[in-house]
Amino acid sequence: MLNRKKECTGCMACASACPSGAITIKEDPYGFLMPEVDPDQCIECGLCNDICPILGRPERTIPLEAWSLYHKSEEIVRISSSGGAFYGLAEQVLQQDGIVFGCYYDISQKRAYLADTDHLPLKALLTSKYVESDIGRDGLSRVVSEAEKGRQVLFCGTPCQAAGLRRLLQKEYDNLLIADFACGGVAAQPYLSDYLASLEEEYHSPVKRMSFRDKHYGWGQYCFYVEFENGEIYRKTAMSDPYFFCFLRSSMQRLSCHGCLFSDAHQSDLCLSDFWKCDFFDVDRNDRKGLSLALVFTEKGRKRIESLKETMHMQQLPVEEASYHLKSRFCPEEKLPEIYRDMTSARTEGVAALRNRLLSEEQKAFYDRRQQIMDDENERALHPDIVGNGQIMVKA
Repeated sequence: MLNRKKECTGCMACASACPSGAITIKEDPYGFLMPEVDPDQCIECGLCNDICPILGRPERTIPLEAWSLYHKSEEIVRISSSGGAFYGLAEQVLQQDGIVFGCYYDISQKRAYLADTDHLPLKALLTSKYVESDIGRDGLSRVVSEAEKGRQVLFCGTPCQAAGLRRLLQKEYDNLLIADFACGGVAAQPYLSDYLASLEEEYHSPVKRMSFRDKHYGWGQYCFYVEFENGEIYRKTAMSDPYFFCFLRSSMQRLSCHGCLFSDAHQSDLCLSDFWKCDFFDVDRNDRKGLSLALVFTEKGRKRIESLKETMHMQQLPVEEASYHLKSRFCPEEKLPEIYRDMTSARTEGVAALRNRLLSEEQKAFYDRRQQIMDDENERALHPDIVGNGQIMVKA
């Protein structure tokens, strides 16, 4: 049986598959979404266990192809987290009157959930969210339902969500493309909503817009951007912003993320990510405005990627070298007390207090100084060693 507390990914494939509607979604003490079985409604058919991607124990996947790519529209690259590969795939689907499913963060509700382009514009689904998405009891079954209608369907979610969708399918649909991304884990929604509420209190105004991947400092430099209704702007690099810092340190990720079974076992047709290792290859780097990496796992994925040549700048890469981020994860038992401690601190005291506890005074001073340099164009030119290359890996 599945250890719900430690292994459950929250993909909710079990809830979508349940014939009696016995599975609902509940928050655990840390704010993560968990399936909850109502014993009075359960008919003990065992379908939830059959569907569960964790109990299926996936095998490691090896890509068929790898591509470096970025959209030919500079505006699409600008508003995308990386090079706009997701947008390129999505616009093809929409041109055929299809539907695209992805994560949307509703700033008014301070909630992330699975949304679709029948109800929202495609641009609302762009950019990385760095928070757990509420996929809903029927989220994955809605995807299957649209595929059964014969529509072109693109689903993009975390690797575990993609695996849940794959397990839910009764057959292969040529009109359904399943994409996932190089996921760094998900944080519970209350961590982010509480943090945004604290910023609203500090700036005396509701949040109007938020972006985790604002390119003000350039692609590669993680930047958390918040715009308020009163016109005020909050903008910090990842290590200076408390939420982003705690996320990147893996201090508030779901337990299953620490030992993710899908980091090197993608059940999708293709995986999209930032091409942080672009400097190791002879590719067009797009002046570092944003570059995507696509790893292809199926023939369907291969055909879809190759069909993007009219709208994307593309270069094929050696698969083995380009698959640098497909690495297995393991979470030792002795690390669990630290994980629980950090999650408890983030939930009860807030991410700012957690960051303050985790950093030494010397480290805080360094990140404060680095933020000052990043915010001054002249100083950035004088201190390239402190500014660095962000996430972009460079040859020694």
